Amino acid sequence: MNSPRRRAREMALKALYQAEMVKTSNEEALDQVLSSTLYHPVFEALARDFLKNSKNQKILSGEVEDFVPDFSDSISAFPHQASEDLTTQIKEILERHFSGVARSQQTDDELKDFYKKTLDKRRKNLPIEEFARELVSCVSEHHSTIDEIIEKTAQNWSIDRMAALDRCILRIAICELFHFKDIPANATINEAIELAKKYSADRSYEFVNGILDRICKENKLSKLETTAAVRPKTSKSNQDIETS
Repeated sequence: MNSPRRRAREMALKALYQAEMVKTSNEEALDQVLSSTLYHPVFEALARDFLKNSKNQKILSGEVEDFVPDFSDSISAFPHQASEDLTTQIKEILERHFSGVARSQQTDDELKDFYKKTLDKRRKNLPIEEFARELVSCVSEHHSTIDEIIEKTAQNWSIDRMAALDRCILRIAICELFHFKDIPANATINEAIELAKKYSADRSYEFVNGILDRICKENKLSKLETTAAVRPKTSKSNQDIETS
């Protein structure tokens, strides 16, 4: 099973690739990826499970199939409702499809359990969302300098000649190497290799590994511990990434 950080890297990669393909902002693309890939399948399954196990006749005889896409689309959409407002949002969706059910004492325990499960699912996925946002924010902030590092390191390869997925994988990994000092460099490189194996061409992982290994050597980054002292939430200029 993928760790939260690996799933976050996958979300970030999909967002950066999508942004490059359709020429939108990285942050807008990430919202779309998180909604459709991370949250929507979870809430769709939760809605179907709720209907399957419900014993309330108002629900069973209501607009069952219309409820599922409305619930999963609404709860997955960005910007998210605040946690304290999420229960109210769920009640409103229920009332649209099963009039009076949210006010019925007969379903009180059933609905409380549904509210709790929805909140729990949101909380469980929040660390994935937060780390993905840190990665994408870092890439956006340091984009030009990251690409300079890639071109300097990839001898005889211009950034434009590289596969788009490989570029995106390298940008994420370089952000980690220089801006996430709690992540060992060898872990960052291994994760980048896994992304290349899963999403890019057959031997892309060798290219990615070679570039990142050379960056570590040229910038004297220990494979076990990086030397960066900033996180992407801290506003810094591109010169914070050493290129020599």
